[in-house]
Amino acid sequence: MKKIVTIGGGTGSFTILSGLKTIPDVQITAIVSMADDGGSTGVLRDELGVLPPGDVRQCLIALSEHSDTVRKLMGYRFEEGGLSGHSFGNIFLAALEKVTGSFVKGIEVASDILKVRGAVIPVTDDEANLCITLEDGTLLRGEDAINHTDMQAGGVAKIHYQSNVVLNTRALEAIEGADVIILGPGNYYCSVLPNIAVSGMVEALQKTKAKIIFPINLTNKKGHTLYWTAKGYVEDVESYLKRSLDIVLVNSFPPSKEQLEKYELQEGDGVLVIDDLPTNKKIVRLPLLSQTTVSFQKADAIAESRSFIRHDSMLLAQAIQNLLK
Repeated sequence: MKKIVTIGGGTGSFTILSGLKTIPDVQITAIVSMADDGGSTGVLRDELGVLPPGDVRQCLIALSEHSDTVRKLMGYRFEEGGLSGHSFGNIFLAALEKVTGSFVKGIEVASDILKVRGAVIPVTDDEANLCITLEDGTLLRGEDAINHTDMQAGGVAKIHYQSNVVLNTRALEAIEGADVIILGPGNYYCSVLPNIAVSGMVEALQKTKAKIIFPINLTNKKGHTLYWTAKGYVEDVESYLKRSLDIVLVNSFPPSKEQLEKYELQEGDGVLVIDDLPTNKKIVRLPLLSQTTVSFQKADAIAESRSFIRHDSMLLAQAIQNLLK
């Protein structure tokens, strides 16, 4: 049985895990960023002092083999009253942390209830307050602030945490035993790099015998990576990893004119990631774009920041399955 480990968070992890769970004879472990402090998650962190449940919730839903009703329940957002903007799943996980006394134990209980195929592991047990220092010395504190700040003009000098944040022991064990590690896709500075910035992660990825697969993002983010090319992503992430990637997955099917025009209204020119990578065995080009129209719940307070050009879960899974062979 092949062991697959994903490293990421948010919509990117949800997308890839939704497909991976359909592959037979694999053991899936999702390592999830703990940097989220926006929306419902941010409120629960501030008011209840819990670890961020939002990205974990998405991974649990993606890997759940329970009924559609239960999966929808976990993603349901209240639209009115004191709970307006909160998802049921976030409140559920926050309550489980309080009842069990441990966020990790709460995830285990939730996994049993939701019939999760695989394991969902927070990248760290520590309180993780993400920071980015710009080249001019400006310090950005918190994932939500980073997500909504134009950093390209100043340039990113360093991504780090406010205090020392150490790799979870179970996450380390999963990386050490993996056959394949999938890094991303997702918000580069808010879902991908926060995992790499955790103390011990780079060393673990340097020592692992697993093949590291990097699916290139379909689009760039305004203020973060606008006009970046596929080559730019590869070079940048390898500079953080201090090692080469083994396989780079690149989408070969362009977005529709309607998708692109809608996205450019939100993000501006330079949103589409151009494939300027060489042709070799390391670069795998396949149609990976979803044709499904994405919609958001009215109560989602940060819907405007979410991407609606996304990878297709099943096409990604098929690509990974073929690579496993």
